[in-house]
Amino acid sequence: MSTLQPQIQTYHTSLPSPLPSFPSFQFQLTRLTSTLMIWVGAGPPTQPGEEVPTVGGGEKKLAGDWSVAMPSRGNIPVTATPILRSGTSDIALPMSQRLARKFPSNQIHLSLSLPPSLTSQSGPSLDPYASKVLLVMEKKLGNWLSEVLAEEKGL
Repeated sequence: MSTLQPQIQTYHTSLPSPLPSFPSFQFQLTRLTSTLMIWVGAGPPTQPGEEVPTVGGGEKKLAGDWSVAMPSRGNIPVTATPILRSGTSDIALPMSQRLARKFPSNQIHLSLSLPPSLTSQSGPSLDPYASKVLLVMEKKLGNWLSEVLAEEKGL
């Protein structure tokens, strides 16, 4: 009788602050069969070349802004739904849809734990560079996921 081996893998990395005074980012991936469970958290700002601390930097929430996206099948487009929202913004929903398009063989669970300075749509905490920082973060996240999945295939 053969024994079943666990099919769960975890990975993590960090991204230094893309711009001065903006937070650094921490990425965690839990890889299941045909599923990517991704957590993105913000850490304290770092200077160029400075190592990103793995803890600290404010409150971390597992499901601060959480959505799930299913890859497209046939003529059915990528579908997604928010599971939990911490405020009025819904950044995880479109981001999970884009990741599902980029990684079509995987269901995407995306949880974001980001400060209000990056997620506010209006008001006093709105930062004009927040959307640029989020784009950089999403691009780096996609590149890192591609690297991790490529390494898995090479094993």
